[in-house]
Amino acid sequence: MIAFESLVGELRRAEQQLEQQLQSVKGAIASLQTDGSVSPAARRGAAGTGTNGVVRKRRRLSAAARKAISDAQKKRWATQRAKAKK
Repeated sequence: MIAFESLVGELRRAEQQLEQQLQSVKGAIASLQTDGSVSPAARRGAAGTGTNGVVRKRRRLSAAARKAISDAQKKRWATQRAKAKK
């Protein structure tokens, strides 16, 4: 009976490994079908992949948007430094 349970456990682990490999293959196929611009996290199968394994394209910020974000962060740092000096 113990041998049977260990066999079932090994088969379940093998099934999980095969499912992970299948998701990787699906992600590779999806990225080849698009223009190939995929974030590194999505290539690893992390964020950006849907339930069906389709990989979303990476969003790009304009230079103006990056500058606005940078300026806002610098302003926050300046206020924190001013508070720390008091």
